[in-house]
Amino acid sequence: MHLQTLNQENKSSTPIGGNTYGKISIKQLEEICGSLSAPSKMPCYGYSLPAALCKTGSKLRDVKGSVCFGCYAHKGRYGFNNVQSALLYRYNALMSDRHKWRTAITELIRRKEKSGYFRWHDSGDIQDLEHLQDINAIALALPHITFWIPTREYDIVNQFLKTQSLATNLSLRLSATMVGSSPPTKRHRLTSTVDWNDAPQNCPAPTQQNKCQDCRACWDPNVPNVNYKLH
Repeated sequence: MHLQTLNQENKSSTPIGGNTYGKISIKQLEEICGSLSAPSKMPCYGYSLPAALCKTGSKLRDVKGSVCFGCYAHKGRYGFNNVQSALLYRYNALMSDRHKWRTAITELIRRKEKSGYFRWHDSGDIQDLEHLQDINAIALALPHITFWIPTREYDIVNQFLKTQSLATNLSLRLSATMVGSSPPTKRHRLTSTVDWNDAPQNCPAPTQQNKCQDCRACWDPNVPNVNYKLH
């Protein structure tokens, strides 16, 4: 499927219920912000965007030896037309009206996520500073949920941290760009790596049917780095 952004009409352009979406249905919320994703590996819901629209990742995809070379989010079920359509719908919802998107997805996560955890971007990445600000605002609005977001958008994170602080329930991990490289710890306290030989903390998913099961290291702010096997 050729990926292109859609200039589609937002059917929910009129705010429902004044300044809150608390009384509308889950289906109506999904029309505004798109559905949540449900990665099979995860113990929780997520929210994903098209990998082809990653700012940094789309460039690294052509760099041999980078973690984005042969990206998993361009393969397997991610290539199905219905999955690509859902990813693109979420992207368009995000970019068309940030305030409506933030308000609707906050309410959608509040209603649907019962595990106490949430993952941002099993596919895709932060789009700009406002996007990260919105994600942080969502975490602040939902203190009972621990959020995890991996990102390669170092400059956006640096820009954010110059004037603001991350919510304590938002574990943002800067992802190393090259396979086998050490963590980018000079840029941020929480990181992730791929096939780093000296890693003290390895993702256990490959040894347990490619599932998190009871591991929550990625969400845990007390785990400085999580190392993954290349996949």
